[in-house]
Amino acid sequence: MQRYRTFDVELFGHTQANGREVFNVRVADSDVGEQRIAQASRVMLPLTVRDDVAALARRQLAMPELIALGETLGRALLPDSVRSLWVAAMARLADDEGLRLRIRCDTYGLAELPWEYVHVTPPDLANERPGPEGFLALNRRVSVVRYESQEGPQVALGAGVSPIRLVAVLASPAGDERFGPLDVAAERRSIEQALGGVESVRAEFVPDATLDSLLGALAAPAQVFHFAGHGVFTGELGARYGSQQGESAVVLLEDDAGARLLPAARLAMALTGRGVRLAVLTACETGQRDAANAWAGVATALTRAGIPAVVGMQFRIRDGNAVTFSRAFYRALAAGQSVDGAVSDGRLAVFASTGDDERDWGVPVLYLRAQEGVLFPSAGAGVEGAGAGGAAARERPSEGVVDKRGLRQALVGTFSADDLDLLCSDIESALAEDGITLQVNLDMVGGDTKPVQVLRLIEYLDNRGYLHYLVAAVREQRPGLIP
Repeated sequence: MQRYRTFDVELFGHTQANGREVFNVRVADSDVGEQRIAQASRVMLPLTVRDDVAALARRQLAMPELIALGETLGRALLPDSVRSLWVAAMARLADDEGLRLRIRCDTYGLAELPWEYVHVTPPDLANERPGPEGFLALNRRVSVVRYESQEGPQVALGAGVSPIRLVAVLASPAGDERFGPLDVAAERRSIEQALGGVESVRAEFVPDATLDSLLGALAAPAQVFHFAGHGVFTGELGARYGSQQGESAVVLLEDDAGARLLPAARLAMALTGRGVRLAVLTACETGQRDAANAWAGVATALTRAGIPAVVGMQFRIRDGNAVTFSRAFYRALAAGQSVDGAVSDGRLAVFASTGDDERDWGVPVLYLRAQEGVLFPSAGAGVEGAGAGGAAARERPSEGVVDKRGLRQALVGTFSADDLDLLCSDIESALAEDGITLQVNLDMVGGDTKPVQVLRLIEYLDNRGYLHYLVAAVREQRPGLIP
């Protein structure tokens, strides 16, 4: 099983100036170095990129044009200072390791760009005509994922129960002319075939799903939620350039076989507290982001509801390609691969089964907040060895469970900016005394406001297994503030 080291790229400060989109890019975390906010690269994108993305959504880009768009996105996501670290990180990978390119956007206008199509020509092919081998999402050693900072701790992806319960909701309304027929039966067969003989997973299907049958299936805990059907996004141009305001929904059946839209927020509420670790949405446009409302995209809504891994579709995907993706995805999961690896297998399966000008391989979007990507460990398989900091997994000190929400509230409510700087200095000194070299400062973790800085400081230390140093420093500076 391939392990992943993480390469965190943060995009922030998105504005429009001089007929271009302008934003900052920095490496927020990697095992070859990080960049302070002041070291971020200023990047400019021509406004025509939005026209190219619209053409991509309409399937109007041939392969040369798709490569050109990918190269433009690649230069924006990996400017020179970032690319040098990227090359160094790739060079340090062991034979059984991959690199997780984790993209963190602070505005929805940036998040709606299709970063899954980033194209970087391999160094050994620099003098050759660019080809599809430069798409990072088609490179088995690279995982392109999205990450959203939010309140609350990261949730472990591993379900911790056996057998894992997978609820697959299938809906293709036959009585509504707005939605064409879908071969959801083929999708069911692909899941059954992929999981056949896997005793640790119990798949339950909800055909011709209505709201009532969906809620009934979720009356008992489920670790995996799969939706096969139509998804819709209705919106209009938003207040900010390149933005949209609207609402996403999945399409269920009414009792008379008509269609009923279930808004993203309500689906997220239905899944909350049911133990779902992975949601897979093969409905078209379920990955679409709304630049004015983070709840408008179904995939994003589920991520914000606390589901650690969500796969959605950012454009319309052909029915057959959705089935191909699901079959390869679940086959890889059943073999003990990480969610990263399973998404890569699904993308490659779609690419291999379609023509050169097909773009559906880049439609799946993976939102991943878990440090480990393995949901169904195979017999004898170890836990993924690369955490968010890119270092090999280390055993964390036994310090008990930390109430991260309470810790964050205490820091935000009690510590000034100067107090936080001193706190970071104390943590860095304590680490050094234990022989651990790690920069700890607010510029390094990033964030424009104190609540965001505190959240990222907690994540920064927790991802490396050093959160107890923060707890100890707070207890020393403010006795009695936290348990």
